[in-house]
Amino acid sequence: MSSSSSASAKRPPSLLEQQFEFPAPENWRKGQQQKVQAISYKVHNRSHFIGKEEAPSCVEFTLKEDEIFSFGPQSRFLIKGQFQIQKGPTAVWTPCVAEDAANVVIIPNWFEMFIKDMDIFHGNTKVVSSGEDRFISQYINAWKYNYMDKMQKKILCPEPCHTGNGVPSVIGNAGWDVTADSEWRKYAAKIFVGADTFEFSWIPLDTQPFFQYANYFQNSQMPKVLPMPILNQLLIRFNFIDNQSHLFKAETTDPQNRFRFVLKDFRYVGEHMRLSKSFQNSFLNKRGVLSFPGVTRIIQQETIPNESSIYKSVIQKVPFPEGFIIFCLPKDVASGNYNYSNRTDNSVFLKNNIEKISFAYGDETFFLSEPNLGTFREPIIESKIFNDMLMAAPFGLKVDPDKITLADVHNGFESGPYPMVYVNLRNFGDKSSRVIPFLNDGSCLNKNNDLNITMNFNTEGSKSGVTYFICLFYTDTNLTLNLTKKGDPVFSSPYITKY
Repeated sequence: MSSSSSASAKRPPSLLEQQFEFPAPENWRKGQQQKVQAISYKVHNRSHFIGKEEAPSCVEFTLKEDEIFSFGPQSRFLIKGQFQIQKGPTAVWTPCVAEDAANVVIIPNWFEMFIKDMDIFHGNTKVVSSGEDRFISQYINAWKYNYMDKMQKKILCPEPCHTGNGVPSVIGNAGWDVTADSEWRKYAAKIFVGADTFEFSWIPLDTQPFFQYANYFQNSQMPKVLPMPILNQLLIRFNFIDNQSHLFKAETTDPQNRFRFVLKDFRYVGEHMRLSKSFQNSFLNKRGVLSFPGVTRIIQQETIPNESSIYKSVIQKVPFPEGFIIFCLPKDVASGNYNYSNRTDNSVFLKNNIEKISFAYGDETFFLSEPNLGTFREPIIESKIFNDMLMAAPFGLKVDPDKITLADVHNGFESGPYPMVYVNLRNFGDKSSRVIPFLNDGSCLNKNNDLNITMNFNTEGSKSGVTYFICLFYTDTNLTLNLTKKGDPVFSSPYITKY
């Protein structure tokens, strides 16, 4: 480069030189040019209720508004309740106090575990952005609550009693155990509050439109608005489990003690935007397709014969994912018959006994030698998983770096409550780049293909009494709103077509 070119390149001022530069005053007196004039907060009470007041089976919210909905940090559900104990079949129910925590443990992420289904309908059409069966996402969310970045968790779970704060980070007596000073006992003091009720705000994770992007209000990302005036009615339906007692494990010599959670109040706070009239008219008359950023999860469950040495799973006709995790849960979870009192340890995921995996997409293999992405217990790949967890974690989650150490990822995370296999299928440094099969030119990504995952187990074979779950994830767009045809708005998912 010539000296004249070097001289003409403007060098940014140093901190020392910035003392001599004076910025122009900011002009904020331009209210007539503002698109957003104000945001109001409206409390939406339930529109339909089925079941007992203290333990409903179904709660619905109906939303049909003339204002555009924003999904800022005040847009969330409000839950108020009380835990109660019955000391004998004929005794009256009384509020739980902190000392009762020495006699019972409640399942991690307890409030979401009470929910059988959360469905959203636009008119008569179900709005779907993930492919998940009942009862499974609650366990994945427990993992997310544990690992998520401290600031993200502080925004999502500001109340100490929040269900997201009720998850373990360690195993053994220090974790979800009745031992004094355990994580459970410290958390229980926030929800076993005697005659008082406790209240927390809740945003369902990875659920459109309430939770957008892979992380909540991180990296200056603002959720997209919902043009309610041109939409049909939105119905949000919560179906609750039939038997609460299955979510408690009594650690007591008195087997007659029973526990329950009484739902005192359940509301939704919406953020309603007041826009300038000209801009609102222009926005509502737009035609085209609106894309909503978020996470799609596609889960396939596998019941593997006990003590198998090898097992092949085929996930049919799916877009090539950004990555996947494999984890185990008790066999009765997926059917809704799991009883937490039968637990034998205080982990959230169970050990899987997988020694290594291999995978193919469209019948094309990826690696011809080891180590590779499937040999996750090999030290070189453990080092890769360590870095992936810090910079490219499952579901695009921004993690708390203090939760990630080489010891944590060793042997498939078996030192903590969330043992799993994690395979990141993105190339380092480029979220949209994928690993390509060995003999393919990349064209396999152009259409949906079968994803074959072969699990090789250790000498013990596959675990008995568990179900294996394979969860694929995508973190770009998980919902679109087609406004091409006036008066006929249509929601759809770019990855889910079975609904």
